[in-house]
Amino acid sequence: MFKNYIKIAWRNLVKSKVYSTVNILGLAAGLASFIIILLYLNYELSYDKWNPELGKVYKVSIYEKGDYLPASYAPLASFVAQNYPNAEAGTAVQGGMDFDVLLAANDKKIYQKGFVTVDSSFLKVFPYKIIRGDARTALNKPDATVITEALAQKLFGNIDPIGKPIKVFNAVTGTITAIMQEPKTPTHFNAQILMRYSSLEKEQYKNWGNQSYQTYIKLKQPVAEAKLENDINRLYYNERLKKGNQTFEAYKKAGQKTFLYTDAVSNIHNFPKHGESNFKTVSILLILAVLLLLAGVINFSNLAIAKSVGRAKEVGMRKVLGSDRKQLVFQFMSETILQCVISLGIAVFIVFFSLRFINQSFNITLSFWYQNNTSSIFVQIALCLLLVILLSGLYPSLIVSKFNTAKVLKGNYSAGNKGAFFRNSLIVVQFMVSAFFVMAVLIIKSQMHYMQTKDKGFSGEQVMRIETSQKIREEGFSNLQNTFSSIAGVSSIAKTTNVPGDQKEMADTSTFNFKYAGKGLRMASVKVSTDFFKTLKIALVQGRLFNESYTDQNTRSAVINETAFQKFHDNNLIGKTLAFDNCDSIPVKIVGVVKNFNVQGFESAVQPVVYTIGNKACMHQSGGAILVKLNSNHMQKTVTAIEQAWKKIDPDSPIRYSFLDDNFQQLFLSYSRLQSLITFFAIVAILISAMGLFALTAYFTKQRTKEIGVRKVLGATVAQLATLMSKEFVFLVVLSVLLISPFAWWVMNWWLQTFVYRIQISWWLFVLAGFLVLSIALITISFQAVKAALANPVKSLRSE
Repeated sequence: MFKNYIKIAWRNLVKSKVYSTVNILGLAAGLASFIIILLYLNYELSYDKWNPELGKVYKVSIYEKGDYLPASYAPLASFVAQNYPNAEAGTAVQGGMDFDVLLAANDKKIYQKGFVTVDSSFLKVFPYKIIRGDARTALNKPDATVITEALAQKLFGNIDPIGKPIKVFNAVTGTITAIMQEPKTPTHFNAQILMRYSSLEKEQYKNWGNQSYQTYIKLKQPVAEAKLENDINRLYYNERLKKGNQTFEAYKKAGQKTFLYTDAVSNIHNFPKHGESNFKTVSILLILAVLLLLAGVINFSNLAIAKSVGRAKEVGMRKVLGSDRKQLVFQFMSETILQCVISLGIAVFIVFFSLRFINQSFNITLSFWYQNNTSSIFVQIALCLLLVILLSGLYPSLIVSKFNTAKVLKGNYSAGNKGAFFRNSLIVVQFMVSAFFVMAVLIIKSQMHYMQTKDKGFSGEQVMRIETSQKIREEGFSNLQNTFSSIAGVSSIAKTTNVPGDQKEMADTSTFNFKYAGKGLRMASVKVSTDFFKTLKIALVQGRLFNESYTDQNTRSAVINETAFQKFHDNNLIGKTLAFDNCDSIPVKIVGVVKNFNVQGFESAVQPVVYTIGNKACMHQSGGAILVKLNSNHMQKTVTAIEQAWKKIDPDSPIRYSFLDDNFQQLFLSYSRLQSLITFFAIVAILISAMGLFALTAYFTKQRTKEIGVRKVLGATVAQLATLMSKEFVFLVVLSVLLISPFAWWVMNWWLQTFVYRIQISWWLFVLAGFLVLSIALITISFQAVKAALANPVKSLRSE
């Protein structure tokens, strides 16, 4: 029997090629979009799930005096590991995962991301699989280095790298002791090379003033995070913070000024307790994909209902010949199943061939096969298909099976008014989806325009960012400055430890305690050179900028930004002094206030910053880059001259440069991609909705053929008839816009919370979206309405 159903379904599909093609492609578009976002969601949720042991690993961070600190103290890992009974091991690490370091090995030099300095306990915490060497002893030796299999192949080819030297930035030499396998699923900790800095280890790991490490601990048994935090905070308070006889409970009730908090490693990427997460954007994409799939399902259902008019007599004849309602439902459901399976096949084909482009555009690795949860993905797709079949096929099947035999054989195809409310509801839902997409596109586009046109507070035009070693930035800076200054087209040269436009992983977001008038203030510290503000054209608000005086050049003078100025609550700051934490003996005079400027994009607020020159006030800072301002109509010629001069400055390192404007635009890249993706979704949703509306218009026009003929005979004009047939649909479209607007405002406002600096959603965006959707609907409706109104009434009134 089922074989017979499928055979008839196939014949009907082939017979109605145009209808079937539109129906199948509309659903395939919705399914393809949904599957892509489903893969993306599974990809995001697979972060740090590459080993079951990671369920016992937690990152420990610090809240101190109103700030959630991006880094923790050097001895914190060993402190927790030694004092907390449930701790198996602890490790302190440093490194910018997305920062390029120069590696030299086997007569090759390459720039590589993923360089991390670690201690001897790292592999006891992170369960990396060692495929060559011994995990228990790999990091025991001084300057021991562990690299990934891919990096070993890149540097050594087929040569065994164990025991071979590897040099970092032509400064530090390590010995390769092991090769590790990269995780098969994504991780927030993308390490490619692990190096133990033994020469600095003893001093660094015992210094509680060294606040530049990430702390991770591994537990013997997983516990609730609330209990873990309470336990380690009690230890930390008793050993580090306790003064007098105050108990830990009393300290908590008084309002903690400093405490530790933890993040399970598997939650860091998507659900961190503090900081940014991409999951909000992923959630919105999933909502949009579900809505798009819903639009495809409704379109499928509407087209099936419209098509059923042409098959009414077939239903009548089947009933006369003995078919019951159950058999008719099975017949029409089998047609739905066949078309849905074909749609799924086309959707998978589309997804398969578009994944390469998507992976390149979004810098991810979506796949059906290379994930730990492949079977789960196929189960999700199967359940999705089942739901689509039920939603898209069940209602049309029931409608068709209810046709009255006597009426349809006489030419009356109406199923009555019982289903009118449901059909109208489908139209409203479908256009709610389309309107939502249009509103989302307009709001995202407005936010993008705001970010791209808002004053950043500095000028990155024709400013080169040159990556250098610490030695060049410190001892060699004067030589570099003199060499570059002699090049035609070079306007100014500066250095900074925090470069505007750098990716978040590379930017220094650390804050430090400063003392002012007996009070502690937490602010960022940035080391610059004299011409830093001139190079970036940063405006002076009060006082003066740096000069070549002894006090300025030896960290006795500071320039602060407007956010820091507001933190002091003192309008007469110029000439007053502050001090770095635990360094009251060296006062630093505030000589100027500069305008705020955006360093990290618009998701983060501008930090309060203290700018100083040199490392001569009790705190050493490194990192950053050299900035070179060009003022030339012959840019390429100037850049070529800089490249030639670089060979004399640092002959062992190839020059690495970029331009600040380009770097800053890269911060918006993910949102530009999001805008493009949602625009594509919007176009697909509108096309699907238009097809569904076109089909339903044809359906209702067919039902009212005789009514239109009578009205024409009685003198109705084409315009009057078109208005009569369109007004119900226009009302439904307007209703859909009104219903979806509050939801769209809520969702998009929730997304906008990602940005510290954002637009306010204006009412006219919803009006514009409604006008666009209504215009598309009117064009679609008018075609059928005018066609019916122009038909010859003689043909519509004749009886068979």
